[in-house]
Amino acid sequence: MFNFRAFSIVLPLLFVLVFISYNANAQSFLPVGPQTNVPVDTVTGGGWTECYHDTYGDHLDADTVLASCPGDLLMLSCRPTGSDTLTLLAQGFRSDVTFDTGVNQDVLHIANGVGWYFNNTGSGEDGDSWGFVRAGDSVEKNNCDVDSSGADDERLCWHLQDNAAGYRCGATQDIFDDSYERIVYTAQLSRNIPTLSEWGMISTVAGLMLVGVFFVIRRRKAVV
Repeated sequence: MFNFRAFSIVLPLLFVLVFISYNANAQSFLPVGPQTNVPVDTVTGGGWTECYHDTYGDHLDADTVLASCPGDLLMLSCRPTGSDTLTLLAQGFRSDVTFDTGVNQDVLHIANGVGWYFNNTGSGEDGDSWGFVRAGDSVEKNNCDVDSSGADDERLCWHLQDNAAGYRCGATQDIFDDSYERIVYTAQLSRNIPTLSEWGMISTVAGLMLVGVFFVIRRRKAVV
C-alpha cells in the first residue's frame, strides 16, 4: 500500500541532496594559468559547458563566439580534431578573456596566471587576434603570436581578421586547416542568492515538508 506520509518526507530530502550536490559540483575545475593535455571529461565534469566549436580552417568571428557563450567565465582551448584530450586551455573571467589590449604587437592583460590579448578592430597586421600565453612570457603579435620563447607549449592564438583562419595551438603554428579544433567553454559563477529555478526547488521542498508534518500531526492525534 502506498504510504504517502513517508513519501512526502523522503522526497524533500532527495531534493535537498540533489540541490546540495549541484552547488557543490559547480565550477570544480578552475585552473590557474594555461594547462596542457587536459581530458575533455575533466572540463565538462568540472562545471563547464561547450558553447562554441569549429576548426582552424574556419573563419573565426569574435562576436559570434561571445553571443554563443554568455557565461561569467570563459575558457579557450584547442586540440587535434576528434581528440578526447585538450592540448591547451586557459580560463578566466569574461572581462579578462575579452579585455581589449589594443592594436599593437606586445601588450598583454594579466589575470589568473595568464597573459590575455584580444582585439578585433585592428588593421590586419597588428591587432585582430585572440589568445593567451603564460603570465610573465612575452608575445610577438604579427598579427598572431609567433614568439617561441618561454613556455612555448602554453601559447594559443586565433586570427580574427575578416576571412582569415588559423593560427596556433601550443607550440604548433601555421595551422590553417581542419586538423585542429578550437573549442570555447563557458560557466556561470556560483552565487549565494538562489536563481529563480532554485527558488522553485526550495518552494517545492518546503511545501512537501509541510505536507509531511501535517500527516505526522494528524497521525499522532488519531493515536491519542
